Amino acid sequence: MAVAALLGCETVAIDPESARLAPDLPLADLHFHPDPPMSSQEARDRMDKNGVRWAGGGVINADRPLWERYARELGPRFIPFTGQSELNRIYRRGGIAAMEDATNPEFQEFLKVAEEDLKGGRAKGIGTIFANNSRGHPDPGFRRKARTDAPSIRLLYGLAAKYDAVVMLQMVPDPDSVAGFERLLASDRRARILWSQCGTDAAPGEVRPLMRRHPNLHCELSWRYPPVVPPQLAFRNIFDETGPKPEWLELIEEFPDRFLVGNDAHIRSQYDRATEVVRTGLLPYLKPATARMVAYANAERLFKLK
Repeated sequence: MAVAALLGCETVAIDPESARLAPDLPLADLHFHPDPPMSSQEARDRMDKNGVRWAGGGVINADRPLWERYARELGPRFIPFTGQSELNRIYRRGGIAAMEDATNPEFQEFLKVAEEDLKGGRAKGIGTIFANNSRGHPDPGFRRKARTDAPSIRLLYGLAAKYDAVVMLQMVPDPDSVAGFERLLASDRRARILWSQCGTDAAPGEVRPLMRRHPNLHCELSWRYPPVVPPQLAFRNIFDETGPKPEWLELIEEFPDRFLVGNDAHIRSQYDRATEVVRTGLLPYLKPATARMVAYANAERLFKLK
């Protein structure tokens, strides 16, 4: 008989087979923060301790020297993305106008680098692009809102399409941002978007129609569960120690091949606990096939991991 977890007045059932699998399923962490900067060996040790087979993605402190070193020393266990530090630098120097401008010389220089990274197999994706993190970042100086389909973002998306790569993009679901997001997704289905933090504060009713209309949209689940999410922002949680919210569980099971795990812990002590919450508060409630897909198989397919 399945065990039930209480969430408000609703219950969600644990799948006994998934509960048996969850402690030992390999994980792919698509929002890995080597923060504060750690050696490749420290990163490997953290991954091994938590059963994380692969880690990477577009992380905020993975500037080029760091992610290149990780890619070299961690080999196929690291999922390298190009561009986050370069794109953030463009924004800090010139604001939204510079970030959106496809003719900006600094952006054009990065565009060449990004193409070489993808063409040469050094990177598996571009980003994170912070298109709209106006409600999602604790540092007011880092918040911004650009057009989701700005000319510069369209060029990067075109590169991803050309090289069968992934764009990691962070966007809270303001109506104008969503409209641009949809135009971008529909412009070329060969490119895939990994929606960082699954919209940060997006509700299932906002995510579902986008998933239905855009088969090239995927979500990573970082910063949507404790302890990374602080108690005062618990309304953003998709799951916690007691299990997933029923409406989110239904959505993940509707699109089992489109959700991926992410951590987003900036504090080392939080990483182990966050991974534990994934293994106890999410995976046991999914169907066994879905648990495998969300834990690692979707990432394995999307990024051609070995």
